[in-house]
Amino acid sequence: MYIRKDTKKFLFLLFVAYCFSVICRFYWIYWASSFEEFFFNNQLMIVSNDGYAFAEGARDMIAGFHQENDLSYYGSSLSTLTYILYKILPFSFETIILYMSVFLSSLIVIPIMLIANEYKLGFGGFLAALLASVANSYYNRTMAGYYDTDMLAIVLPCFIVFFMIRLILKKDLYSLLFLPFFTMFYLWYYPSSYTLVVALIGLFFIYNLIYHRKESLIYMATIFMLISISSFAWYYELCIIAILFALFVLKNEYFKAKFIALLGFLAVLFLLLSGGLDPILYQLNFYIFRSDISSSLAQGFAYFNVNLTIQEVGDIDLSLFMQRISASELAFICSFIGLILLLREHKSFVLAIPMLVLGFLALRGGLRFTIYAVPVMALGFACFYNYISAYFQNLKLKGKEIRFYLILCAVSFVIFTVLCIFFESAFLFEFAVLFIFLFFIIYFIRDKLKLKFALLLCAVYVSLFFAIKHIYEYKAPTVFSNIETKTLNSLKNIANREDYVIAWWDYGYPIRYYSDVKTLADGGKHLGKDNFFPSFVLSKDEISAANMARLSVEYTEKNFKTPYPDILQAMMKDYNQSNEILFFNEISKKSFDFKGDRTRDVFIYMPERMSGIFSTVASFSNIDLNTGEINSPFFFSSAYVLGRSESSIILSNGISISNDLTRVTINGVENFINTFVEVISIRDAIYNIRKIDDNSKIYMFFINPSHFLIMDKTMFESAYVQMFYLSKYDKDLFELVINDANSKVFKVKR
Repeated sequence: MYIRKDTKKFLFLLFVAYCFSVICRFYWIYWASSFEEFFFNNQLMIVSNDGYAFAEGARDMIAGFHQENDLSYYGSSLSTLTYILYKILPFSFETIILYMSVFLSSLIVIPIMLIANEYKLGFGGFLAALLASVANSYYNRTMAGYYDTDMLAIVLPCFIVFFMIRLILKKDLYSLLFLPFFTMFYLWYYPSSYTLVVALIGLFFIYNLIYHRKESLIYMATIFMLISISSFAWYYELCIIAILFALFVLKNEYFKAKFIALLGFLAVLFLLLSGGLDPILYQLNFYIFRSDISSSLAQGFAYFNVNLTIQEVGDIDLSLFMQRISASELAFICSFIGLILLLREHKSFVLAIPMLVLGFLALRGGLRFTIYAVPVMALGFACFYNYISAYFQNLKLKGKEIRFYLILCAVSFVIFTVLCIFFESAFLFEFAVLFIFLFFIIYFIRDKLKLKFALLLCAVYVSLFFAIKHIYEYKAPTVFSNIETKTLNSLKNIANREDYVIAWWDYGYPIRYYSDVKTLADGGKHLGKDNFFPSFVLSKDEISAANMARLSVEYTEKNFKTPYPDILQAMMKDYNQSNEILFFNEISKKSFDFKGDRTRDVFIYMPERMSGIFSTVASFSNIDLNTGEINSPFFFSSAYVLGRSESSIILSNGISISNDLTRVTINGVENFINTFVEVISIRDAIYNIRKIDDNSKIYMFFINPSHFLIMDKTMFESAYVQMFYLSKYDKDLFELVINDANSKVFKVKR
C-alpha cells in the first residue's frame, strides 16, 4: 500500500513524540526502584491515593464478587479497563496498574498532532505534542504509578475537539460517526466530564449556527452528541445513532430543516427531563462557590466544609498556575500569544475554548483544573513557534544591524542575569538564557540551515527544558511505605470483610485495598457529614471514641437499608436526645449503654503520618453543628527542626523552642510548657515525661530524630495522642491488635 511522504513523516514524528512521553515517565521508575520501601509484592506501588479505589474495584472484578455496601468501585470504567487488560496481558496486576498511566496518558500526542496537522502547523505540532505530554500538571497526574482516571481524562476530550474541527473543515462522515462515539466513551470513562462535554456541544452548535448554519451535517452531529450524553443505556444510544446515521446517509432527502429541528428539539427535551443540568450545578456549587452539600442534606446540622481543606480545590498563585500549564512562565507567555494568533487564523479552534476556560478556572477552583488547559496552550505554542520561525527566516538584516542586535542581546543577558541574582527570580533566569539563544539566532540570520537549528534549540529550551527539569525534581513517594502496607495486609488476616476500619479519609482506599474491609470515609465519600465521625473518634477522649466508633459503624450500615437525612440526628433521636452537646456528654461515659445489635467488629487505624494533618482532622468534629464553625479553638502542630540560634530551636512551622526545652514561642508570645514528652519508641511505648509548669496549657512531644509535636490540653487528651504515642488506653474498651513504629490498629470492644 502506497503511503505519501508527508504521511510517513507525520507518523514518524507521532511515534517519536509518543516514545518521548513514555521514556520521560520511566524516569520515576528508575528513581523509585532504588528504594525498597516503595515495593510490595515484588513491584513498585502506586503514587495515587484514589488509585486504590479503582484497584480495589478491579481486584473484586477479577475475584468475581464483592461485599454488599463495601463501596467498591466494582464495574467502574477504570476498574473495568484494568480488568480487561489483566485478562489479555501476561503481566501481574501490580505491574499493570503501575504502568497503565505511562502508556495511556502518552496518547495525548495523537489528537494534538492531528489537530496541528489540520491547521498545517507542521513541526510546531510536534513540539506542541512534546510540551503537552510532559507539562507539569499533566505529568504530575499521569506519571508512572499515578493510577487514576486522569490518564485518559484529557486525551478523550482532545479527540472530541479534533473530530469537531475535522468535521467543520472536511465535512466527512467518519468524523460524524466518531464524534458521538468518543463523546459517549468519554462520559462512560469519566462521568465528571459532563459539564465540559455539554460546554463543547453548546459551543459547537453556536459556532456552526454562525458560520455553517445551512449545513445539515453539522446539526446531525449536534443531535448525535446530545443523544450520546442522554440517560439512555449505551446500547440504546448506539442503536439510535446508527439508525439515524444510516438514514441520513441513504435517505438524505428526508432530513430537511423542519425534520432536523424536530429531532434536535426532542433530543434537548429528553436531556433536560433526565436531569441534564444537575451535574453542572453540583460541580459549580462545589468547586466554584465552595459550598458543602452535606450541610443542606443534614436538614439542621452544619458540618465543616471539606473543600476548604483540599489543596486541589484551593486558590493558586499566578506563577504556579503558568508553570503547571506550560512548565514555565516564559513558555506560558509564548503559548498565550500563539493562542491568539491561532484563533485569528483558524476560527474553528474556538471549539477548544471550554477546555481552556476550565483550565483557567484553576485560579479559582484549584490546581487540579490546570491539566485541561495544557493541550490547548501547547497548540498555541506550536503556532507561536511557526510564526517566530517564519519571521526570523524572512528577516533581512544588514551587517550594522546584526552587530547592533548582537550587542543588545549581550547587554540584555547581563542585565537580566544581574536582576535574576538580585531578586532570586527563576522567571528572570528564563529570560536571561533566552537572550543567549537570540544572540545565536541573530548571528546565524544569513545561514538558513544554522538558523533553523538555532530556532529549534531555542524552542526546545523554552518548551521542554523546564518540563524535563520538573520531571527530574518531582520525586513523588508511593502512597504508603512497604512497612505500612504490610501492616494493612496483615490486618486482612485479623478482620473479616464485613468489619469496619475507622480511619481518616486519606487512608480509606488503601485500607480497603490491602485489608479488604469496609471504611466510613474515603476519597470519594468525605463530605463534612462523613468526616465528622472519624474526626470525633480520633480527636476526642478514648471513651467517647469507643462509643462513637460503635455507633457510627452500626448506623452507617442501617443507613444503607433505611437512609437517614442525617446519621447523627438519627442516633440522637434513638437515644432521646435533642441537644448534641448533651448527647456527646452521654457517650463520654463508660456507662453508656449501646442499644441494638453489634453486627461486626470495629477497628481504629492510627498512623504516625497523620500527625501532619491532625489539626485538620480534629477540625471536623470540634465545631458548632449549628453554624459549621469551630466552637472551641484548639491547637496542634507538627514540625521539624530547621535550625538553631544561641537561645532557641527554630521549627518548620514558625515556632521556636528554648534550648532547655522548657519554653515555646508561638506567634511572638513565649510561654512555659506544661509537659515535655520525649518519645523513644512508639512501638514499645518507651518515653520520658517531664512536668514543667502545671498552669500552662501547652504540651510538647519530641520524637527522634527531629520531629516535634506542639498541642494544647484538648489534643493531648485525644484518643490519637494518648493511644498511639503513649499507648495509654482502657483495655476494657480497646485491644491493640497491630503495633509498629508507623501505625497501630485497635479493636473496639464496646
